[in-house]
Amino acid sequence: MTKRESTKSVALAPPVEGLGRLEITYSEQVARINLNRPECHNALIPELISELHQALDLIAKKEEIQFVVLSGNGRSFCAGADLNWFSGEEELSLEESSASYKQLADLLLKIWQLPQITIALVHGNVFGGGIGLMAACDFVLADANTRFMFSEVKLGLLPATILPFVAKRLSVQSLRKWILTGELFAVNEAHQAGLVDVIYEDGLMERTLLEFMTSFVAASPSAIKKAKQLINEVASGKISVVDTERTSGILAEALSSPDGQEGIRAFLEKRKKPL
Repeated sequence: MTKRESTKSVALAPPVEGLGRLEITYSEQVARINLNRPECHNALIPELISELHQALDLIAKKEEIQFVVLSGNGRSFCAGADLNWFSGEEELSLEESSASYKQLADLLLKIWQLPQITIALVHGNVFGGGIGLMAACDFVLADANTRFMFSEVKLGLLPATILPFVAKRLSVQSLRKWILTGELFAVNEAHQAGLVDVIYEDGLMERTLLEFMTSFVAASPSAIKKAKQLINEVASGKISVVDTERTSGILAEALSSPDGQEGIRAFLEKRKKPL
């Protein structure tokens, strides 16, 4: 990906009819999804979650897309769930209520399993479910003034749907400290703990994003997608240290593929592999 290519973004009509709570643009290798409820800090509601599901289903099928960037319009990336969503829940059965929240849990899993490299570009207040959205992504780039909070316990709730994804990034002790207290914490703390990968200064968001995506330029796009799937399977326990036959088979398949063979030849011949 060249610098010129990655910055050439062409706005398209929403890829799925009725997506009014998202702004979606494509460049040659990048799909950008902006949450677009700025008046309420992009708080999550069922309709927004449904639109994200539809958008990601479409993007997952686009072989030419290598990166998916998730960000938010307005003052914040995502301030968690809209409390109006929870209003009147006592009138629903436990099964009905559970089915409603499963949409969010399934969305986080869909982000986690997306074949492309996913990057959360966050700023402002990132609370509750907003932390879940970014933790489900492969990488998190955060503005230097971003603030985070697991606000659930202050409301008498639990971060159940987001915790499996957040726990992939944070130690048990960090989970205890921030979830049990519900305290605000700054981006530097989040970065040190592993919740954030890169901090960018005010006004440098696009430059930082471009530089980060350019760092993948030497890698094979197909190998990246397969490597991401392998990482997720190891992280989820589907592949463990005892699965030697499976891991050796995966390596053998990679080496015998046209992409793998060309990469080996290019290395031995001391030339660059064509991308």
